[in-house]
Amino acid sequence: MKARFGPSLYFATDKVIFDAINHSQVKTDLIRELLFERGIITSPKTTKYELAQYFSRLTADYFDHLNIGNKLGKIAKRERITYADISEPLTKVEIFEGLTSVKAALEAQGNRVTLEVSADRLVARLEYEHIDYTEVEFRQVQPRDSIIEFLKNDAGKYVARSTQNAFTDIAIDQVFSVINSGRETPVKQNRISLEGYADPEVRTKFFQNLIKSIKNHTFVTVTEAYCYKPRTKPTVSDDDEGEKDLEDQPNVVRVTLKGTGVTKSFVIDELYEKGYYIVKVVWRVKPNFSMDADLFELEAQFGEPDSCTEFSYQARNAIIFEDGKVTDKKRTPKQEEQDNLFRLIEAAAKISLTTLE
Repeated sequence: MKARFGPSLYFATDKVIFDAINHSQVKTDLIRELLFERGIITSPKTTKYELAQYFSRLTADYFDHLNIGNKLGKIAKRERITYADISEPLTKVEIFEGLTSVKAALEAQGNRVTLEVSADRLVARLEYEHIDYTEVEFRQVQPRDSIIEFLKNDAGKYVARSTQNAFTDIAIDQVFSVINSGRETPVKQNRISLEGYADPEVRTKFFQNLIKSIKNHTFVTVTEAYCYKPRTKPTVSDDDEGEKDLEDQPNVVRVTLKGTGVTKSFVIDELYEKGYYIVKVVWRVKPNFSMDADLFELEAQFGEPDSCTEFSYQARNAIIFEDGKVTDKKRTPKQEEQDNLFRLIEAAAKISLTTLE
């Protein structure tokens, strides 16, 4: 992940406060709440811009800044999940020792970690602060949470599942480092990757197989397909005419298609012919157990499109099915539904990968 740097907050001027609370993601009700805490009642007809302008002119001390930062810093976001098969069998004791060691190290850095242990699962829940200096000053520190879990698959072996981001990736690598420090035979994390398959058609085939391999579910449609073509470096002559030709050459790296049945569009066929391949797909499936079951919208992608590595996925939404038809209503999948879908996506990804060999 690229480092994100920019200006950092030393003193909150009125402009800094105005930019923060007038941000597009800040709701007007939050500004009204900040004003009400100061004993100021506002009219529902007053615009967000006017409220932000008025509040930013007020005197603010350290505790006001802290209060504003806490309210603006949190970004509600469900991050994608990634997983790895473990090359060697592990015991619960080994995993617990690895998680405990990393828990102590993270807590020494000011983070919060809680461990949960059950019969076939060990979970570490991480709470930390993500710093992004490219954000407006009051949003530079963003409280976030993630998970690391070891759970048994159908074969009775542990697999590692975790939130995919730089912080959690480092933490889970540290867990395996601790585990391997006490083993004669080191364990490896085997992750889904198409790095060994450079052919664009083969990389696209992986997703074509994946979306139709969700066990006990019927494929419905693809709603989003993200296509990618690595940037080319054309040879340029030394004269001015050659440089102008380079400037005039189109070089589209990413193409996004949205709608329904986008993988059946003639547009995507033309993209394939030009060397593009799918790196991210969003699709819908319907459970087979009931005619009235809600549909699920799933997502899978490779975070590094050039090498097709950093595979991740999530269950985006459950689309409510009622009165014999699909509605526009959506809900967040329940925890047990997410867990089941994660297992099915992981199994489908492994099946799809083996079809390429």
